[in-house]
Amino acid sequence: MRTISAPHAAFPVAVAAALLLGTRSAAQCQYSVVQWSPWVCDWDGNRIYTGTGLNDLGAWCGYRSACFPEESQVLTWLPVYCPPGGIPQVLPMPPNAVENGAQAVGVTAAGDVVGFSYQGTSGSVLRGCVWWHDGSFTEIEPAPGGTNSRPWAVNASGLVVGGSAGDPYRWLNGVMETMNPAPFTNGTAYGVSSSGVVVGSAGNPNVNARAFRWYGDSIDWLEPVPGYPISVARGANSSGHVVGYSKIDSPLVQWPTLWTASEPIALPMPAGYTTGAAGGINDAGVIFGSASGPGVPSAQLIWLDGEVYKLSDLLAPGSATLGNVVDINASGQLLSGGGPKLGTPIGSSIADLTGDCSVDGDDLGVLLASWGSPDFDPRSDLNGDGVVDGFDLGTLLGEWTMTK
Repeated sequence: MRTISAPHAAFPVAVAAALLLGTRSAAQCQYSVVQWSPWVCDWDGNRIYTGTGLNDLGAWCGYRSACFPEESQVLTWLPVYCPPGGIPQVLPMPPNAVENGAQAVGVTAAGDVVGFSYQGTSGSVLRGCVWWHDGSFTEIEPAPGGTNSRPWAVNASGLVVGGSAGDPYRWLNGVMETMNPAPFTNGTAYGVSSSGVVVGSAGNPNVNARAFRWYGDSIDWLEPVPGYPISVARGANSSGHVVGYSKIDSPLVQWPTLWTASEPIALPMPAGYTTGAAGGINDAGVIFGSASGPGVPSAQLIWLDGEVYKLSDLLAPGSATLGNVVDINASGQLLSGGGPKLGTPIGSSIADLTGDCSVDGDDLGVLLASWGSPDFDPRSDLNGDGVVDGFDLGTLLGEWTMTK
């Protein structure tokens, strides 16, 4: 196992140069919402699924409680995977799980599912694991001196991130690397981009915690917005844009925060909202989060090109509501944990590959990255002929800068 200790290294110049936010001619999206029906038990009612992770093809994972007695007389949580548009499937219980069971937290492009099982006395040990799409299973061993290896996220390529032995970690194909959080103690990685940018926080979460961006051997500490002593990072995209929140512990106030290079940017909240957080960002720069305030209902939020929208105002007529959003994918789909529910941008061109409500250079980049490749991004094959070529490019250019 390797430990990275470079607390003040600069983010790589080649990556930092890509951190300037571009200007797009984006319009408001609308979202249609699909909800999965609960599992019906034989004897004791229904079991609602909870979604936790979403991949770029629309597959999701999560967990639900077990039915008594036909599924288990002792287990509490069952890990779940659902293929794109399919039926949720209960994953095999890890061999060392105790009565609390197991939960899934993320799913790769290949359909490998990452999660954790409850082990030890009263389920106090959280041990990471991978359910591979070929049916095999791997347990994520903790870092030296640790017992827990709980993962929080995985990217499309299978890079798992989490916390073990008090340190943030990244894990790939059986090899764990930990990050030395000095000058802070105790850290956790909460998110990872498709390019391997890992984010999280270290330090006392109620006093001095700092968000970090970890890429290669480089670690950047991300300051909170002025007036806030604490910062926490929850998500990142492949350009290194990081989102999370700045925090005052007492009285508890949080402000949604974006970091492009190193300076914090306070994201706007709707009028009347005084505390909130950003939860994730995709490669198109679409950010999701939430906010609340005195005398106003809590709201799920979307930021597009620096403008904030209540998600409830963007739902197509007749669509179900979206609850707490927990993940966003490359196409702009939003996973709401309870149900779960999947919000998909609608009224958009097939050429809006990034789901950011416009057809522009971001979509062109996605298409060109798959040009002529046998391992192309399926979003780029616009006519479904099995190859990304001039026909797809012509379709995209014909829809350029469409408003949604």
